[in-house]
Amino acid sequence: MNTNTPWTEWLWRFLRVFLGAVFLYASIDKIIYPDRFAFAISNYRILPGDLVNFVAVWLPWLEVTVGVFLIFGLFEWASLTLYNMVMLIFLAAIAINLARGVNISCGCFSLDPNAEKMSWLTFMRDLGLLVPGLGAYILLVRRRPPPFLEKPSR
Repeated sequence: MNTNTPWTEWLWRFLRVFLGAVFLYASIDKIIYPDRFAFAISNYRILPGDLVNFVAVWLPWLEVTVGVFLIFGLFEWASLTLYNMVMLIFLAAIAINLARGVNISCGCFSLDPNAEKMSWLTFMRDLGLLVPGLGAYILLVRRRPPPFLEKPSR
């Protein structure tokens, strides 16, 4: 069931390039400075110490992969779902630390230790990056159903 129209196609293209570019941009400092990113992750005090370095190396490359896949329209359902899942995890980590009263930089787009400290505006910014990701499902479902709903071809 393809109910695609020209405007939904262009809006989908814009959204996936925008969301992909956000992840690519966010990954740059993390890839260049994995030690700083590991420090930023450890400041959240959510992950066990043994996982911090693993996540600091692995997560930026996940962001790059998801970003590239979104920009080029590859594995659209999977890449959009990963984007939204990662954004939800980021939002949860920010909310937990804001509720705890922890005064740290988020490490989202910059690993500068003197960067602005996390606030509810940081949370709202990331929420503002999640909303179009969730809304993109509406456009994507108009292009084709999710893989788990597709009927097997004979």
